[in-house]
Amino acid sequence: MHHPPHWLALQCPSAEGSAAWLGTWALQFTPRVVWLEEAWLLDVAPTLRLWGGLDRLAHHMQERLAGHLTGTLRWALGPTALAALARGRADQWWGAGDGLPPPRQLLGLPLHTLAAARPHVAVLGRLGVRTWGQLASLPRDGVARRWGATPLQALDQALGHVPESHAWLLPQPVFDQTLVWSHHLETADQLMQPANRLLAALHGWLVLRQRAALALRWSWQHDPRRNVPLSGGFELRTAQPTQHPAHWQRLTAEHLRRHTLVAPVVSIRLETLEHVPWGTPSADWVSAVTSPADHPGALGWSALLERLRARLGDAAVTHWQPQSSHVPDAMQVGGAHRSPVSTPDRQSTLADALLPTWLSPTPLPLSMRGHRPCYQGELELLAGPQRLELAHWPSGTPAVPAHHGEALGCSHICPSPATDLAQGDSPEDTQEAPQATLRDYFVARSPRAGLLWVFRQQAARQGEAAWFLHGWFA
Repeated sequence: MHHPPHWLALQCPSAEGSAAWLGTWALQFTPRVVWLEEAWLLDVAPTLRLWGGLDRLAHHMQERLAGHLTGTLRWALGPTALAALARGRADQWWGAGDGLPPPRQLLGLPLHTLAAARPHVAVLGRLGVRTWGQLASLPRDGVARRWGATPLQALDQALGHVPESHAWLLPQPVFDQTLVWSHHLETADQLMQPANRLLAALHGWLVLRQRAALALRWSWQHDPRRNVPLSGGFELRTAQPTQHPAHWQRLTAEHLRRHTLVAPVVSIRLETLEHVPWGTPSADWVSAVTSPADHPGALGWSALLERLRARLGDAAVTHWQPQSSHVPDAMQVGGAHRSPVSTPDRQSTLADALLPTWLSPTPLPLSMRGHRPCYQGELELLAGPQRLELAHWPSGTPAVPAHHGEALGCSHICPSPATDLAQGDSPEDTQEAPQATLRDYFVARSPRAGLLWVFRQQAARQGEAAWFLHGWFA
């Protein structure tokens, strides 16, 4: 399908430093991006219909670059790359509702906007040739003999009489870009401005390759004249793959607040550590109950975890890992925080058991008021007891019950030393036999803590706690 030519020449007045990031950012709007002389040129003809026209495209470009630049994105429109570049040099910037300029308007462009004619502008000016149209009206053979064929060839390409040839910007298999600037940045807050530009470039790279990032690495170079380490940085990881730069902006800002720059920074680098094919994000229970319409400031579950990790450190936030075990102490492994323990396999095996949503890593001893256990007030026992007999090995590691197939509410009988001897075990083996521990589990209500999972330790010694808190119900 033939598309009318539409070329955009981008210019960002406040985009100091390397301009490579801007080209990568532009790849999200069209795969046909090229660096020409001093600007990025975009051939948007193949994708213009997808964006809904020039006005809608301009809106999307300004919206997606908001927050990454302090200035305003300006771009010139032309039927060819050289024409769009020349219009930008002549300050003929695109405005809302503008279309492609007619050929006669291009013929009025100043001669100095055509780079190939610049070496001859002074001589041609003395001859009264100051515009493209005046150069085109001269005898071609005479111009070629005196100034060479290059100016006329460039003019023909700019007017669309001769096709242009370009080496398109190709996205790399891994995003890795560095932004360098002439001045020094002293604080972490100042580092966010160039970081935002690299994140905008990352967005363009992800969109073009239909990828979503899971892990990034930031690194920067310090002023080499200072007696400090030459570089610094950190890694970012997200719970779910994402393309949106605002997500990475938030995580980067959280981590930078925890960093103190030991010396001025002269460059910053962003690279992807892990990325996957892009798909529709999965829902979670936090997002379902805190929709943006009802709670404009609410965070999703993944964003909440990432913010906690950024503020508290990676080691402070861990995830639960359920285990296929009947022993409450072994139903989960992981961090020191409360962890969900309910899984489909365990629910089908222990269908009759009243299992809590969250388990404490270690049972918490409860104080007593008379004969009643207390946790933020006296507990009211609602259901139970469910008796579980456990065998604790000498090392203290809990073992599974003797009968794996029975429900948690059943009483399990462990073999006695006499039974072991009857089966042929030696007396030395009986010295290491596990001792049975009886627990009676109850569902209890606390006046302030809600529903709890508690147990009573049978045959507790004098002075030892008999009641323990082991879990919480959501």
